[in-house]
Amino acid sequence: MLKRLSTQIFRRSYAESVSPVARRFVVKPKQKPRKWIPFTIFGGSFFLGWLLTEHMTFTDLMAYWRYDTLPQGSKEVKDYQLDLFNRSENLPVVRQLQQAGFREVFPNRREDDLLIDKTLSTPGAIAVPPRFYYNPVTKESVGIYHLGMKLTGYPFIVHGGMLATVMEDFMRECVRFVKGKEGEKTKDLSISYKLPTLANQFVIVRTTKIDEFGKSVKLKVDVMDQSGNRKLVSGSGVFKS
Repeated sequence: MLKRLSTQIFRRSYAESVSPVARRFVVKPKQKPRKWIPFTIFGGSFFLGWLLTEHMTFTDLMAYWRYDTLPQGSKEVKDYQLDLFNRSENLPVVRQLQQAGFREVFPNRREDDLLIDKTLSTPGAIAVPPRFYYNPVTKESVGIYHLGMKLTGYPFIVHGGMLATVMEDFMRECVRFVKGKEGEKTKDLSISYKLPTLANQFVIVRTTKIDEFGKSVKLKVDVMDQSGNRKLVSGSGVFKS
């Protein structure tokens, strides 16, 4: 009896010592939803969808995932290459070049070039040979290359080393157009990347300046997107002919 009474006295005194505020049941305030999350999801989804619709067709997807395992002479590969050629024919720059006095040239590609015309000549990489245009009056040259999804470093972005390879290949052809023979040695090559180059599109490589001194030729070139309105890469090279 005495023990029970002392316990009740202790509980009562403890309850009275605790402040009314402390005895209240504290509810954690409800956190406000982060409004930027749905906008971020929507923006990311929209950008990804734009990339796919702007730079990928169904045949491009097939080229990336399946066509490279098929023989080069198979119907699927030939149809894909024909589709790319027709797309290049419809590029605005092709009509502009024809109106500006450029003529398409079909050089005998270098036999020792085992990269662009051999290793990378596959659906999803450089599935069709590059096209070249030359103006004999101004000595200006333009090249059109299709760069597929297999040439990416980051997702959807063409690897910088691949762009350097394309620029050097184009410059060598320019030397041959100007000098009448192939450039034997690359003496110098410098490149400045301006904007990311999205894969699975045509890029337009053009000369902006050509200087001849002795047996050497110095060229300055720009890489544009397939619209011809956005500069992606610029560079220069010196070649000994």
